[in-house]
Amino acid sequence: MIKVAKMTDGRMVEVVRVADRVAFSDTPGWVMICMDFEKADRKKSEFKWVPASTRFDWVKEFSF
Repeated sequence: MIKVAKMTDGRMVEVVRVADRVAFSDTPGWVMICMDFEKADRKKSEFKWVPASTRFDWVKEFSF
């Protein structure tokens, strides 16, 4: 199952992980997104941590 989200700027991303704490910040609440989720698993390379306050137009779960 994957979670796909549409960012407010129109980009589609995959929500990979949600964490309360991360090593690089004292601020709680982070979401890891994959910017190139349409690629095969081994070719994905654009991962980014964004604050949990980031707004998405929608988030949907898909199962295969």
